[in-house]
Amino acid sequence: MFRLDVSTMVFLYIMSSLLVIFVLWIFFERTAIFPKFVREEADVWECAICCYTYVDSTHHEISQCPQCSSFNKKSPEDRFV
Repeated sequence: MFRLDVSTMVFLYIMSSLLVIFVLWIFFERTAIFPKFVREEADVWECAICCYTYVDSTHHEISQCPQCSSFNKKSPEDRFV
């Protein structure tokens, strides 16, 4: 057999415990299902004047383009895209 002193045994005990915790942490992080953020198509606007595409989730019928400051209105066929 081989001889171990107390400090080596404590070191091996702590390192093996940390290794088990680390492996369990990695396993559970990989199996966790995070919710996906999906942007609604109704929030995406395209300016009719400058063709700039932007996101505006606060307005539903009419929105102001941040690039050219023109007002854009959603047409009925744009709502179901």
